[in-house]
Amino acid sequence: MREAAVAGEFYPSDAGDLKKEVLGYLERARSGQKRVIGIVSPHAGYSFSGQTAAYSYRSLAGQKFDTFIILGTNHSSSGVCISLEDFKTPLGIVKNDKELSESLAKQKIEVNEKYHSFEHSIEMQLPFLQVLFKNVRIVPIMVSFSDYSECEKFSKTVLSAIKKLGRKVCIIASGDMTHYGQYYNYAPFPPGRSKVYVEDKKAIDLISELRAKEFFEYCNGKTICGAYSISAAISICKGLGAIKGVLLNYANSGDVSKDYSNCVSYASMAFE
Repeated sequence: MREAAVAGEFYPSDAGDLKKEVLGYLERARSGQKRVIGIVSPHAGYSFSGQTAAYSYRSLAGQKFDTFIILGTNHSSSGVCISLEDFKTPLGIVKNDKELSESLAKQKIEVNEKYHSFEHSIEMQLPFLQVLFKNVRIVPIMVSFSDYSECEKFSKTVLSAIKKLGRKVCIIASGDMTHYGQYYNYAPFPPGRSKVYVEDKKAIDLISELRAKEFFEYCNGKTICGAYSISAAISICKGLGAIKGVLLNYANSGDVSKDYSNCVSYASMAFE
């Protein structure tokens, strides 16, 4: 069992409070999507990014999936690693789709429970899934690639396993956008929400056009921490029939803190 690592820090530790907060975000979100293959969702504390994440999850409402493959940002190490454990949050236990996870592990995707035990990027997605769906099953994978060829190889491996087992899956890319300011050692332009958005818009346009390789390369030297998870999600979703990505919501931590000198931006997107 992978215990909750950031409950009480990034989101409420009380089940009632957590469910109420997530439902509030979802009720305020709007989505006109009818067929969604995958989403991009942020993973910061809910007070900063919860509302933005809700737009991604609201786009999934009414659909049925066998499994959610969550591609988490690997903040602590390099490479790709999968967990074979169930995940626990204050809302209960999320089951691991062990058949699909073990199928991927057999394809030389490393199993590393230690790194998963404290990484928050996958955990932050789970309460939304638990509120929206019953009997959620996940395949949790943390990703980081040295070049696009590794990303492409990984994506093909995942696609092959999905098709072999006949799963109807939803791909979730957990990733934030630009981290700006001295705190993140990234200030190539003067502070300001609109200036950060200009940089993010170029990335969002590439995601929308499903240009995985170009997006991967665009992120080189920047601080978009969803570079790897989003690149892989684009490739996998395209292989599952996606024809475009749609921006659902965009926000910045400065909208809450009122400080754009050190800030992180967030985008919710749907692949359809």
